Amino acid sequence: MKVLFVITSIPYAKDYNTVLNLIRKLRERGHEVSVFFSGNGVYYLIRPEAREIGDLGAKVLFCSHSAHQRGVPTDVDWAESSSTYGLSQIIGEFDRVLVFN
Repeated sequence: MKVLFVITSIPYAKDYNTVLNLIRKLRERGHEVSVFFSGNGVYYLIRPEAREIGDLGAKVLFCSHSAHQRGVPTDVDWAESSSTYGLSQIIGEFDRVLVFN
């Protein structure tokens, strides 16, 4: 199964541990997981331990426009720059989409 997490909430909310645990369990069961950060979700890029999302084998993308608006540095090696248009192009490829706002 292919699962996409769309995260627009800040990484310091209670969602952080929930998201991390869900990704961990899905990956342990062999599911393909992708994560898309948009809006305030781009703040995950500055939380050092958020790198673990990519280390767990999830593909990580972020909205570069959201990052630019918030002054969030985008020079991370564990996430790929994208856009909400890019999200609209890939969303149909997933069996499940979970949104954290």
